[in-house]
Amino acid sequence: MSIPIPKITKNKTTIDNGFFQKLESQFPGAGRGNWYIYAGVVFQTNDRMDLIEALWKYVKTASFDSELLGKARKLREALLKNSALVGFPKGINACTSLRKAIKEQTPQILKALDEDKSLRQSLGRAEKDARGKDFFSKIYSQHTDRVLENMSLASGEDLSEFAINAIYGDLMAEESRLNAKETGLLEFLACYASGGSAWIQAKGHMYGCRNLGNGKAEIYGAMNVCNEIEKRLGIKVNREPEENWTWVSKAYAW
Repeated sequence: MSIPIPKITKNKTTIDNGFFQKLESQFPGAGRGNWYIYAGVVFQTNDRMDLIEALWKYVKTASFDSELLGKARKLREALLKNSALVGFPKGINACTSLRKAIKEQTPQILKALDEDKSLRQSLGRAEKDARGKDFFSKIYSQHTDRVLENMSLASGEDLSEFAINAIYGDLMAEESRLNAKETGLLEFLACYASGGSAWIQAKGHMYGCRNLGNGKAEIYGAMNVCNEIEKRLGIKVNREPEENWTWVSKAYAW
């Protein structure tokens, strides 16, 4: 007996250079800024891996050849970090889609990328714990102990252990390709783009990314990138009830 799988029709909206230019304009620095890593995060969150390929095609045309390797590493790192926030299968598929696009569109940088070694393989447990706790504390500041305690109580101590050692110690606290400021904004955006019950984490990470150096321009810039993508693709994200999201206006004064 087969189980029927409902068919979902994807939005056929064409994504062209004009749309990517519009996304560029939403974020500080425009074409020289980090808009593309946040666009990639939104595409990944919404399972539009095809648009990660389209994104790289645009990045290629809008960049100097000397910039491509650095941008590829930065985008790949963003997709990797986002996998802990929106799902590991999406992380695998997003990184695979990016590599496919690079192989087809900018093969001259593929060898260097394929020869990259893990930035995390040499870390010992004590080092991961220390840098994970430090990064986590920068985000949550005076609320750190309470947040960790709540996660511990909800999970027999495993969520707090996993957060400090793996998500933060291994993943987020590595700053050689995405620094703390960029990573903090990524975490906020992933939660904002997810909507639903993630409003709780989005709120915490909005304040957290401010603690890491982001202000009104970066926070609203990332949100605008997300909102424009949702609008263009007809993506409906649950951000109700409205009172759960009123805190976003706080960043206006930052």
